[in-house]
Parts: sequence; C-alpha cells; structure tokens
Amino acid sequence: MKIADFIAADRVIPRLFGTNKRSILKELADIGAASVNLDPTTVFDALLERQDSTTIGLGRGTAIPHATIVGIAAPVGVFARLQPPVDFGAVDGIPADLVVMILAPQDDNRTLLRALSCTARRLREGDVAARLRSASDVETLYAVLVSDVWSGADPAEMIGRASGN
Repeated sequence: MKIADFIAADRVIPRLFGTNKRSILKELADIGAASVNLDPTTVFDALLERQDSTTIGLGRGTAIPHATIVGIAAPVGVFARLQPPVDFGAVDGIPADLVVMILAPQDDNRTLLRALSCTARRLREGDVAARLRSASDVETLYAVLVSDVWSGADPAEMIGRASGN
C-alpha cells in the first residue's frame, strides 16, 4: 500500500489552524467525511473513541489519528500541516505540525495497519518531514508525500515529474 492509494491531492491541507487536538480532529473529520459522503459527527466520534485507546502522536512533530468506519470500502486519508503545532500526546512531548488522518473500513484492521505503517514510515523519513514543513503549495506537499520524484530536485522540477509532465 502507498499513501497515494488513500490520500488525493484535494485532501492535502497546507495550513490548518486549530488550538487543540479536538478542534483539529473535528476539521479532519469534516474533510474526510465530505470526501466519502459520511456524517462528519460519526467520523469525529470514531476518531475520538480511537484516540482514547491508542497513541496517535508518533513523535518528531507527527501524528496519525485513525479509525475504522462503517460505510467505506477503501481507506481514506487527509494530510494537514498544522499552524501552530498541537499536542497529540507523543512520547517525546513534541507537538505535531504534520498530521495524517486515516479512515479504514469497519472490521478491516489489516488495511488500517497497512495504511498506518506506510504513513508512519513516510513521516519518519527526515528529508520527507523537512520538505513537508518547507513546501509552499498543495502540489509540492502532495508530491513529497506520495513519491520520491522530488529527491534531489528543486520544487518546480518535482511538480512536473510528479504529474508526469
């Protein structure tokens, strides 16, 4: 599984403003729910329930809130860069500024774990995290998030490579 399998460019938010974890989860739930025609309250409640039972702050300024949801057939993700960073309870105590919310089909923990794993690996890559923090637009953020075409390239070049031009 790759991040591009569940995050589309229209679900990349370059600046999400929120003062706490709850407000960020609400915004992410609204965006994710709208993309698959679900009730945003249902998604928000599922995220809250899941975050009460597991850590969603990965550390190094990253977090992956997640839940399984009735009514979707495939995983759905939303990437957001937070301003200011928000405490998601990571062990290292660093507030998160890079967040990927993942929704997976109900009773499909295997798919959820695969999506979590590929996302965690990607966000822990130092070059990826640095580029995500410095990118100036959605196209660049998406290219960095889902591919390695940017490696060693300037941002203008990577947008063309990521889109196949």
